[in-house]
Amino acid sequence: METLFETEQKTELSEKKSWIDDDVLVIIVLYKNFNFASSFTPYDMDICGKKMWEWVALAVGDCEVKTTVATKESDILSLIKPYLNQKRYTAVLFSDTPLLLGTTFKEIMDYFRMRGANALRLPRGYVFDTNYLKSINSLLSDAVVKFGTSHDFFEVDNEQKLYEVRQIIKNRILDFHIDSGVNILDKNSTHIDADVIISPGAVIAQNNTLTGLTYIGKNCKLEPNNIIHDSVISDNCVVKCSYIDQSRISDNMIVGPFESIVGKSK
Repeated sequence: METLFETEQKTELSEKKSWIDDDVLVIIVLYKNFNFASSFTPYDMDICGKKMWEWVALAVGDCEVKTTVATKESDILSLIKPYLNQKRYTAVLFSDTPLLLGTTFKEIMDYFRMRGANALRLPRGYVFDTNYLKSINSLLSDAVVKFGTSHDFFEVDNEQKLYEVRQIIKNRILDFHIDSGVNILDKNSTHIDADVIISPGAVIAQNNTLTGLTYIGKNCKLEPNNIIHDSVISDNCVVKCSYIDQSRISDNMIVGPFESIVGKSK
């Protein structure tokens, strides 16, 4: 099920979204950056409940998306050509730019179509007329055209930058819920994954961690120090300093303090 946060990200493509969905193929290059000591596949690293490359895919809405793996030595053109189809435009994006927003992607594609261009070089990626792309033997070296903010194409190429990006995405998620009517008492100590759904009127106190496919119902109060994963907390519940995993809590229940509920309904 698509979450409210995902829906907002996708609807940022808004007014002209339909032509982009119909006419654009997006190829995401899963970039193996060996600067990461902790992983040979940094594009699969978790950022607030989604893999790094999935954040890029989220920004392009309902466009057809294909992926291919590359390293610094790869010839990008030879990698992407086998994936081309009959879509009029092809956007080539990189998995290491997870801060890209749907509004920026829409701006790029509207600009490209309006100009009637064959190719456009982005700070990290490209946009092509697909027929033109099929005909060339080397990538263009034109000047980069900048869109959005400095965050959109911020390249995550080491652990320090990954930490910075996690903080930015974490705050985007928290701000989304606050704007939707959720009372979050302390942003610094609260972690909410991208796929968590929280109903307006809920209160989230300090040191709460909500992960996976979790749902928090209307007027719930999560007191400090809860961990809730892949669970449903129904309306008007109070949860106190407890661990809940793959469970369902019925309406109007008080859980805790110091309960551990795993794989149960209550």
